[in-house]
Amino acid sequence: MKKKVLTTTIATGLMAAGVLTTQNPASAKADTVPTGDNATSTNEVATQESDAKTIAQNNVNTAQTNLDKSKADTQNASDSLQQAKANETTVQKAVDEQTGKVSDAQNNVDKAQADVTTAQNGLTAAQENAKNATETNIQAAKDNVATQEQNVATAQEQAKQASDTVTEQTNKVSNAQETVNDAQKNTSAAQADVNTAQKAVDDAKTVMDPANVQATVDAANKAEAQVNQDKQDVATAQNNLENAKAADATRQTNIDNAQKAVDTAQANVEFSTKQAQEMKDQLNKYQGIKDAAQKEVDGLNDKLSNVNIIELPKGYTKEAYRAWNEANYKKYIGTATAEDLQAIKNWEDITSQEVNNSYKHNKIDEDNKILNGDIHNLTQSQLEELATFTASLLNPLRKQIGSIPLEVSKGSVEIAQDVAKKYEQDNWTAWGNVKDSTFKGHDINGLVEVANKYNFQDIGENLGGNALMYGSDNMDQLKEYTYVILVDMLLHDGDSNWGHARAALGLLNNADSYGGDDEQVDHAYIGVSFDNIPGALMGSQEHFNFMYTPYGYVLNEDNTARISTNEKFNATPVAILSTEDLVTQLNTAKAKLASATDALNKAKDADTQAQQILTKNKAELTTAQDNLTKAQNVPVQTATAQKALTDAQNKLAADTKINEDAQAKKEAALGDEAAKQKVLDQAKANLATAQKALTDAQAKQKAAENSLSAEKAKLASLQQVANEKTQDVKAAQVALDDVKNKLAALENAPLLVKAAEDKLAAAQKALDPVENVLVSEKAKLSALKQDLADAQADVTTAQKNYDEKLAIQTKAQTDLDNAKKVLQAIYDREALEAQIAAQEKAREEAEKKAAAEKAQAEKNGYHVDGNKVVDENGNQVANWTVKNGQIIDNKGKVVSGLTINKAGAVVNKTGQQINSKNVVDNLQFKRTQAPVVQSKVAGKTYVSTVVAPEKAKTNALPQTGEKESKTTLVGAILVGLGSLVGLFGLGRKKEY
Repeated sequence: MKKKVLTTTIATGLMAAGVLTTQNPASAKADTVPTGDNATSTNEVATQESDAKTIAQNNVNTAQTNLDKSKADTQNASDSLQQAKANETTVQKAVDEQTGKVSDAQNNVDKAQADVTTAQNGLTAAQENAKNATETNIQAAKDNVATQEQNVATAQEQAKQASDTVTEQTNKVSNAQETVNDAQKNTSAAQADVNTAQKAVDDAKTVMDPANVQATVDAANKAEAQVNQDKQDVATAQNNLENAKAADATRQTNIDNAQKAVDTAQANVEFSTKQAQEMKDQLNKYQGIKDAAQKEVDGLNDKLSNVNIIELPKGYTKEAYRAWNEANYKKYIGTATAEDLQAIKNWEDITSQEVNNSYKHNKIDEDNKILNGDIHNLTQSQLEELATFTASLLNPLRKQIGSIPLEVSKGSVEIAQDVAKKYEQDNWTAWGNVKDSTFKGHDINGLVEVANKYNFQDIGENLGGNALMYGSDNMDQLKEYTYVILVDMLLHDGDSNWGHARAALGLLNNADSYGGDDEQVDHAYIGVSFDNIPGALMGSQEHFNFMYTPYGYVLNEDNTARISTNEKFNATPVAILSTEDLVTQLNTAKAKLASATDALNKAKDADTQAQQILTKNKAELTTAQDNLTKAQNVPVQTATAQKALTDAQNKLAADTKINEDAQAKKEAALGDEAAKQKVLDQAKANLATAQKALTDAQAKQKAAENSLSAEKAKLASLQQVANEKTQDVKAAQVALDDVKNKLAALENAPLLVKAAEDKLAAAQKALDPVENVLVSEKAKLSALKQDLADAQADVTTAQKNYDEKLAIQTKAQTDLDNAKKVLQAIYDREALEAQIAAQEKAREEAEKKAAAEKAQAEKNGYHVDGNKVVDENGNQVANWTVKNGQIIDNKGKVVSGLTINKAGAVVNKTGQQINSKNVVDNLQFKRTQAPVVQSKVAGKTYVSTVVAPEKAKTNALPQTGEKESKTTLVGAILVGLGSLVGLFGLGRKKEY
């Protein structure tokens, strides 16, 4: 069999517009290429495969790089988008908040406008009322008042009469009700009499019966005994009533005394409560005074502990400076002596000393915020505070030097701001302006212009110069900056020939052109301001303007004398707080604190005493109330005792009557029949009388009830009339109030007009600021809406950029996936080729092994050739064929006990291949001694030993047939010979 090599063809795509196009690996086809004649072609294929793999790997690397960059771009775009969205959210929140402010402002405007409208209507009404305030109308109004007052009086009289009538009728109803009650009692009594009379009749009838005589006698004795007991009970009840009256009198005395104690205790509590509250109020008052004093002391202590000072080097004096100044001038003109040179060196030594000047921060100044950090928009208070702070730093030094102190006034602060504005208008820096970089120093023309504005001959100089100014959020930062600037001016001003220092310390002399020594003037004012200038050399700068004067004078008309008045300059002083002032204030504050503390302690003592007294009085009140409750809880005995006496008396009366009846019955029972009959007749007569009395009582009760109903109906009618009259009084009073108000309006018409005008003016005045606020808030909202629109546009732009970057990233991911697929297809193809090669090698080895096994099988014995069975010599075995991998005999039955292995060998159950030698053994016959038989078949001679079985066995031969064979020896031999002939049949050997 010739070998074949399986190769795989794959197409490697080219990069086009960033997309890898490849042939689907699943569609790659396998070609068979002979190894011998196509070795060169195989090498070429291997080389091409290696190149394709390298290209594919490069494509993957490139795609991965593109993807990584795209992811980074996408992430940046995502961050930008999130930032834009966050900014949009922030601006949206600001818009929402501002919308709320606009809504609130609009509501305020609407309310203010409504107030204006109401006030306008009120003024119109007042003016109309004023027009009607004539003498005639006022008199008519007075007449109306008098008339209406009479109407009220009449209505009140009628209402009183109606009320009196109702009261009278109410009494009648009450009397009628009493009549009804009495009639009901009489009816009940008459009914009781009837019942008693009926019982007497019944008892008389009973007496007529002789069998009841003894019972009657016993009842009479019992009734008599009960009357005697009732008399004793009445006497006891009478005695108890007297005792109860005495006890109740004692109880009432106790209650009265307890009530007096409660009233006294209650008054004490009310008084002490008032006193305690007054003491508490006084305590709170003195606590507030003490707290305020403590706060003042703490504040002054804090100020003193944080007072900033500037120290000059030792020897820094006016004399030393002027000696240097004069010597320096001589040196400049070449006339300096050794003494002059020494004076110059002395000054240099003085100013080169190191002085530890450091700024002390202040919490109060830190909390004093600068609006938006804009030092050009300080409040008036902040401007004045900064100027006084500067003066407080310089004045101790000026005092040390011997110069007059600096002052701050409203005008000096104002001038400083005008100087700053002038510098900005002129775009001025130390180097001139933005168009001229020549060094020019200060804006002299600007300073002169400001001086003229305030009618000053000279305002001194703008001290400070150009310095980079960093933003300040609060006054503490701004003061620190000022402190640093001043230290630099005083101690490091050599480059400016100490011009800033001498101006700050009052060291000017006649050589200067600023108006002479400070000693020649009455006042030296300062102010501080800032201006922002686009500097010619260092970009945008903050210019620190320290106005160390203006001088407090102007010249007269002929310029021959100075005058002290200047109407254009506001000399209103602004207090400068020195350390000495702080100490004085602190001592005063401490004295106030001590006094307040003493007063507070006394107030605390008074409060404690008041609280103790209040607590004591409350306890006494509680005790008194408890005593009163106990006294009131003692039961009243008189009523109970009186009732007991009354009940005993009533019982005695009733039992006496019963006894009388019983005695009469006894006498009757013991008397003759005529007497008994007489008693019965009398009882019947009494019953008839009682029945008539009951009928009369019932009739009177009915009449009384009818009268009561009539009186009640009349009362309801009269009550309705009285209610109507009461309403008439109210209506008349309303009418009276109305005419009185009209009269008052007419009489006070001018005042009402003035009040209405004031109210309208106030309402209009209140309207303007809220309208301004509304305009301002709307403007802010409009600006914020524009910001929101810009933010939304930024989000849209960022979203678009993100979507584009994400699309590029998605495409880069797709390119990478495709490149990886191409590379994976190459690896898969190589693996497939290796697998196919291995399979081919295994197949070849299997074929070799199978061929060897088959050759061995052909050599060793029976084996299969197509559908035939042949022996080791290639001769076909008779009567056997192969069908469906099984050996079939000539009857079409499967030969049992034999199978065909993979090599085509015919083997028995133990896997042993059968051959011509062991075929009989395999047919399960025992060998016996027998003659050798020679047979000739198809011209060939076969030698065989005849096998004779000792006993015939079932299925001895490896072929299907009867289950049990009873062949004879001859039959067995014949069968065996036949089988041998079949087994050793001739056949042609097949070549493979």
